[in-house]
Amino acid sequence: MPDNSLSPKEVSSSGRSRVLDEAEQLFRKRGYNAVTMRDIAVEVGIRQASLYYHFKSKEQLFVAVTERVFERHRTGLQQAINYAETNLRSQLQAAAGWFLSQPPVHFLSMAHTDMPLLGEENMKLLSICYAQSIFEPLGQIFAQAQERKEIRNTRTQLLAGFFLSVMESIPYVTTQPGTAPTEVIVNEMISVLLDGLKL
Repeated sequence: MPDNSLSPKEVSSSGRSRVLDEAEQLFRKRGYNAVTMRDIAVEVGIRQASLYYHFKSKEQLFVAVTERVFERHRTGLQQAINYAETNLRSQLQAAAGWFLSQPPVHFLSMAHTDMPLLGEENMKLLSICYAQSIFEPLGQIFAQAQERKEIRNTRTQLLAGFFLSVMESIPYVTTQPGTAPTEVIVNEMISVLLDGLKL
């Protein structure tokens, strides 16, 4: 049976982004630990050896994929916030809209399950990238709201983490029978965050 797999040069000229795309899908579905370089090669349709032409290890590939995901979120999140009205509710709705328009990444789970499996240098690199891409833009809108006296002074990173955990819970909440539309749930959760639960 002939081997129709692409050579390393063919991967270099046309397939690097496809490798990253397929690896991203697999890492998202299964997590870092459960995916092998062979799995990725099969999905891309290349020889496993061809993957090593660009990525020396699964860890290096995971880092490249994750940096690309974080950068996409940093850019998209910042644009969404910039286009929103200058008040916290509108900015949180815009941020929520961005997160929900993307495939779920489960950032908090990734930070606790995938990233600790990496070498120390790569774990630090992705932790910094994660903070700059996700937490800082969210923290910034809470800090600006505090400056505008919209909300009381509370640690902005705590608020960013709380908001992010709420966003990550929405896909689970919306699968329940009789659940309201996603937009309604988002607005309700933002109202709980900003207005509290007490009557």
